[in-house]
Amino acid sequence: MNLRLALLALPLALAGCDEQSMADLRMPWDRPEPVVETPVEPGPPTIPPPPQVSPVDQSLEVGAPGALRATGERETYQLTEVAATGEGWSVEVAEGRARFARPGANTANVPVRRIVYAGGIEFVGELNGRVFALTITPANCGRAPLTALLRAGGNRYAGCAAPGALPATAETAAPAAPAAAG
Repeated sequence: MNLRLALLALPLALAGCDEQSMADLRMPWDRPEPVVETPVEPGPPTIPPPPQVSPVDQSLEVGAPGALRATGERETYQLTEVAATGEGWSVEVAEGRARFARPGANTANVPVRRIVYAGGIEFVGELNGRVFALTITPANCGRAPLTALLRAGGNRYAGCAAPGALPATAETAAPAAPAAAG
């Protein structure tokens, strides 16, 4: 009776085994050879090309640290102060602040960060919860050596730019001192 019971229980016991358990029951000469992986020699480090678009339009992907490489335009690389103007707007950037002026509107002082990229430089900040970005590229713009594209308050403004400050206008110039009576 015990033999019959053992023969009935054997198929049930074997049915509960998975393939991995059954593979471990092979004889040593039936097992496959272990695969030995050869180590891969790392190649020379690669330097990614500079971004071709503004970092505001497309985010930068930062990879592994690599060798430093100049990625800015020669004309704008060291530019920290700039004056840009267009039809109905002007911006002066100096010491990390941009002064944005439009006729009939309050002048806004925006803290900005300078970002150098392959096409030029950008001064990026936030104005009323929206992106404020002044993009300066080294392309001739009539009488000015640089072109400017301003994104402020959801609008885009095109214009020209030059290193330094805007020339004083009648609105921004200091009143003349009275002439001395003599």
